[in-house]
Amino acid sequence: MDVLRFDATEDLPYVMFDNSKGVFEIAKRSLPENAILFYEPLIEHVTEYLRTPKEETNVILHFDYISTSSTKQVMKMIMQFDELSKTKKVNLNWNYDIGDTDMLQTGSRLEKLTGMKFLFNEVRS
Repeated sequence: MDVLRFDATEDLPYVMFDNSKGVFEIAKRSLPENAILFYEPLIEHVTEYLRTPKEETNVILHFDYISTSSTKQVMKMIMQFDELSKTKKVNLNWNYDIGDTDMLQTGSRLEKLTGMKFLFNEVRS
């Protein structure tokens, strides 16, 4: 599967993973009832991409809200991209809304926990 796409709902994030372009985006609110079940196909999609990655990969994460259980699953994906960054260029953009210090702090914690370098971008929604 080259493209994986889900539209956002009240509790689930927008997802657009395009292996052919090396672009992986998750945005909005991530509050699934079962985060492991929701994120499992996303993690599998990244695993598949890692078999034949592009020279440059762009990861864009922009959450309005992310639950603790979702954060753990996103961290698994970030660690996959961190491993890839040892051999290919990976840009991990952590976007957060202007003034949203909670999301900035969440991104900072994930950066420290995973060891991956994030690009922090304060943006307008």
